[in-house]
Amino acid sequence: MEALWRILILAWACHFLSSPGVLGAKIIGTPQQCDAARFVPGYNLAGEGLDIVKMKRKGAYVINMEDWRRPDGTCTLMENSYLGGILQKLPLAVDHWRPLSKCKMSVSSKIYESSEAVVKDATSSIKNDWKLGLNLPVTPANGVEASLGGTQSSAVSYAMRKSKADKYSFTSHEVHCNFYQYSLATALHLHSGFLELIKRLPNNYNSETKTAYRGLIDTYGTHYITKVELGGKMKAVTAIQTCKATMKGLTETDVKDCLDVEASATLSQTASVKTEFHHCQELKKKLGTSASFSSMFSDRHSEVVGGRIDGADLLFSGESDPEAYKDWLKSLKTVPNIVFYSLKPLHLLLEDNALTKAGLKKAIEEYILENALVKKCSRSCQIGTRISARDPCACVCDGNDFIKRNCCPVEKGLATLKVYNLRGRNLFGDETTETDGSVQVTYDKQIKRTEIINNNNNPNWPEEFEFGPIKMDKALHLYFELYDADNYWNSDLLGKCSIPLHQGTVSDGCMFQHGTFFFSYEVTCAPSLGGPHCDEYIPFPMSTSLVKEFYSNNGFFPEEHSKEHSNRSASTLRPTVVNREDVVSDGNNRTSLVSYCIPP
Repeated sequence: MEALWRILILAWACHFLSSPGVLGAKIIGTPQQCDAARFVPGYNLAGEGLDIVKMKRKGAYVINMEDWRRPDGTCTLMENSYLGGILQKLPLAVDHWRPLSKCKMSVSSKIYESSEAVVKDATSSIKNDWKLGLNLPVTPANGVEASLGGTQSSAVSYAMRKSKADKYSFTSHEVHCNFYQYSLATALHLHSGFLELIKRLPNNYNSETKTAYRGLIDTYGTHYITKVELGGKMKAVTAIQTCKATMKGLTETDVKDCLDVEASATLSQTASVKTEFHHCQELKKKLGTSASFSSMFSDRHSEVVGGRIDGADLLFSGESDPEAYKDWLKSLKTVPNIVFYSLKPLHLLLEDNALTKAGLKKAIEEYILENALVKKCSRSCQIGTRISARDPCACVCDGNDFIKRNCCPVEKGLATLKVYNLRGRNLFGDETTETDGSVQVTYDKQIKRTEIINNNNNPNWPEEFEFGPIKMDKALHLYFELYDADNYWNSDLLGKCSIPLHQGTVSDGCMFQHGTFFFSYEVTCAPSLGGPHCDEYIPFPMSTSLVKEFYSNNGFFPEEHSKEHSNRSASTLRPTVVNREDVVSDGNNRTSLVSYCIPP
């Protein structure tokens, strides 16, 4: 019986150790085995320099990740359970390597209401606090909010460009799968190229030596990668023209959820999104289209990390190329890349007594702060709107049948109508007295009427009629009826006419048998609408006077401002008020009339 238990335990242990995601055998390989063995997948993805501002790996190593040979010619070999249990070698700089449990991929998604919100998520792939070891502000100073890190990453730059072109919101969709992880060993050998550049640095950091230190940052970045989780990741940031979507009857949540459905279909997870799928089908029916949401909202920044790819929009390729995702997933075991990682600042690699350590630390801090995105509202809210409780730079409206809370019109064709400057000339009403004239103005179901001006064949009616929000329709005309009346219930019609409306200010007249009638009207399209009948979508870009000063719709780089205002001393922090007076309405019912403080 005891022998049977031993056999069962041994069988269970063998099964456990051979399962993917379980640490396999670790042995000391002979020189012959080590020469023949390949490195573990992604062996050299740690130890590389990274620019925290651009979230970009530099392709330059600060740690030697190629050495594997011990003094006696041996090495560490690991059994890779994902590749049939083959033995692969580790660099001396790698420690705690192991395969991870089999991944179960699912779609995670978010909505960003502004480009500045995209910045806050730019460093989400970093697992530790990358600011440790640096003297950087962790909370807003003097009420000024600033984002550090990732401010010039590719996804952020994409969102920033969009934010200056129109009113945008953004969604992100991400899928990842991790197969391996490891960290750097305690005892590290610095890369010879990095050491050589460190030796050439001036001992002190100042304005004269800044170029040399900045050269090192240009080559190696600000940090180095100390721990990695390897596999693959697909991430897509989709730009949504907020008012354009609103006029289609869609919210950002609708778009996000339907993109969730289509991304999940790529992963063959249709059962988990059955309810959402039905909802999206109903939305497409209302829109009168069979097109996918990923094609209707195709303006996106896509990133695929790891594996072999052919440049396809992989995350939303479920219908167009169902095999592309499967092929990519299979390739991750042999061609992984970094999904999550930990960082340390470069200066921590130097000995405490190194003369250049303090200088490198200061240079890194200065570089990061120069590229901090300082939040400042480029426009103020107009009368009738109010500041959003969630974002001090966003304005919200009281929603009604014509305008949503996001200050976007609910549909195309919406406008306001004002009728004014109503005049009669050479009117002929009563035979014995002059005309007692009044005018009735009608548009759709709205009727306005002037007061009666007695005994006057050339009246000027003072009324200005505001018709409020109207729906422009080519079949609807503006109607005028001119009466000669002793009172409202006993009137003689002197004439009537109708005209089609179009955007802008129009002054015109109607010739009647009993005189001539003149009028003016003004049609103002709702925000984000234009064209003769206010049925064309019009993007609302940032005012040209602000484009150079602002990196995003509501953010700027202090360094860029110091160039724009070079006459001020860079060593002081006195605020300067800059007034812009380009007063124009945008899709958020805001104006570009601003007063903001720019740090020098």
